[in-house]
Amino acid sequence: MFDTQNLKRGKALKRGFAILAMSTGFIALAANLYIPFHYAAVMPRSPQPQTGRLYAIPAQYGGTVYVNRVELDRRNFVSTYFFPVFGVVMVLYFSVGTSLGWWWGSPRRTR
Repeated sequence: MFDTQNLKRGKALKRGFAILAMSTGFIALAANLYIPFHYAAVMPRSPQPQTGRLYAIPAQYGGTVYVNRVELDRRNFVSTYFFPVFGVVMVLYFSVGTSLGWWWGSPRRTR
């Protein structure tokens, strides 16, 4: 017999995964766009030892800006980890969707 409770739970899980995947992608894209443009706009163009801005990084529009260690770590974290996390969430989304039969032609759907 057709179980409406499992169908509702499956749709809620699918919607939750879709929201998680889209949110992760949006945050990764926004952060990777915001930080380079923000740093190019507000960071100094020459080293400032008194504020700790000694680390040179390439800025937007072909310039170089100097940041402190915390700002450098923030930029590296965003550029290194956000898109791989988005990739893992997408692989998880499609793996769970395939195993639960969310897509046409998936093993669960053809049974």
